[in-house]
Amino acid sequence: MEWFERTKPYEADLIADLNQIVKIPSILDPNTQSDRTPFGVDMARALAKMEELAARDGFRYGRVDNMVTWIEYGPADAAETVAILTHIDIVPAGEGWLRDPFKPEILDGLYFGRGAADMKADLMSAYYAMKYLADHEITLTRKIRLIIGTDEENGWRDLPRYFEVEGEPTMGFSPDGAFPVVNGEKAFQTVQLRFANQTTGDYVLRRFIAGSRPNVVPGEARARVSVPNPAQVQNEFAPYLAQYPFLSGQSEVRDQEVRLLLKGVQAHGAYPQDGENAGTYLANFLRRFAFNADAKTFLDFIGRVVHDDIGAENLGLRYHDDVMGDLTLNVGVMRFSQNGQGTILLNFRYPQGVNVQAVTTQVQRHLGDFEATVEVWPGGMEPHLVPETDELVGTLSLVYAKQTGMYMNPRTSNGGSYARLLKRGVAFGGQFPDVPVTSHQANESTPVANLTRSMAIFAESLLKLAK
Repeated sequence: MEWFERTKPYEADLIADLNQIVKIPSILDPNTQSDRTPFGVDMARALAKMEELAARDGFRYGRVDNMVTWIEYGPADAAETVAILTHIDIVPAGEGWLRDPFKPEILDGLYFGRGAADMKADLMSAYYAMKYLADHEITLTRKIRLIIGTDEENGWRDLPRYFEVEGEPTMGFSPDGAFPVVNGEKAFQTVQLRFANQTTGDYVLRRFIAGSRPNVVPGEARARVSVPNPAQVQNEFAPYLAQYPFLSGQSEVRDQEVRLLLKGVQAHGAYPQDGENAGTYLANFLRRFAFNADAKTFLDFIGRVVHDDIGAENLGLRYHDDVMGDLTLNVGVMRFSQNGQGTILLNFRYPQGVNVQAVTTQVQRHLGDFEATVEVWPGGMEPHLVPETDELVGTLSLVYAKQTGMYMNPRTSNGGSYARLLKRGVAFGGQFPDVPVTSHQANESTPVANLTRSMAIFAESLLKLAK
């Protein structure tokens, strides 16, 4: 019997369990952080739900510092461990949803909900792959550990702590990428610009807000400006939007103040080409007006220097590596508040051959009149590459080829998965090549058929790696 035929009967139960997880808005919540809930109450609820499933299905499980839950199958005293590295945290829902992101629905063969693509569905497919092996009482030599983190979308404070306590697994994969095998991951680093927010003259930028996370392309931007002629701003805004069919927006006048809303296309910051940055477009529009002081340099930097420049050519950072590809830039967060403190967060993904010092140096050189302090955010990662000759890469590649009928060479990704924390770690699934990427986007979804399709690939892979 083919593996997909073996896993298909699990589909209804898998979806029922996935629904329970997607309904929990496991987003970093500073308001409910404590020692018991280091990333918020909902994150702790999500881990507890996974532990409830593990207890129901007879797995060994445990928790590390209330940050990570592990679920295990195989000989407890095995000298070697095959890890499945996952996370249960998600990014905020954002705007533009046609349905409640935390009330999962199936429509036209697609499963909708925040986390459907990144990465609750793949977490559940991996869990059910392990459940399949346990249900069939398959004997293993290595043990398998499903490791579930809660800080992947933020500071990666969880799995490093897990490794300190539990040690590093022998090898593993993270179903937080794409098929086929992703044996290389570019570096990712966020650079923060801090600056004063002085705004003077007849044109006053009172407030500018776009983006919530450095690793998300902002889908919405808002600004409040005081200008001598509000009608002029309104009259020019509509034609500006009309130039770009992917943009929409609205304007409102209150006294001499104009309030602008611009909507672009939200996307994962690892692939800025999939989105349209609402923040840089709004700044690009506003820089035509006679703003002065810090407002002028702020709008010029994000509306000209880094606008529509995902290769960072204007910063002197265009770079290509034959193995790992191109450097990319996402302008993830933009903040300006009159007479306050301003912030811009630039998220870079770069291959081997580039380092963080080169990135920060080039940003500093291209600030022009923009008097900003350039700081490196903690938590960045250098490039990661596992040789194609490694047993892990070869085994996963062959399983994928066998089940899909198509061999595809291992490749490099712009995304960052927990796989890079292992010396022998790769990303593997659950994004199939023929499926549009919806991670971090409104109306995030995954094909229902791929839930057990991924499960089948993971199950055979785990069997071969742990047998």
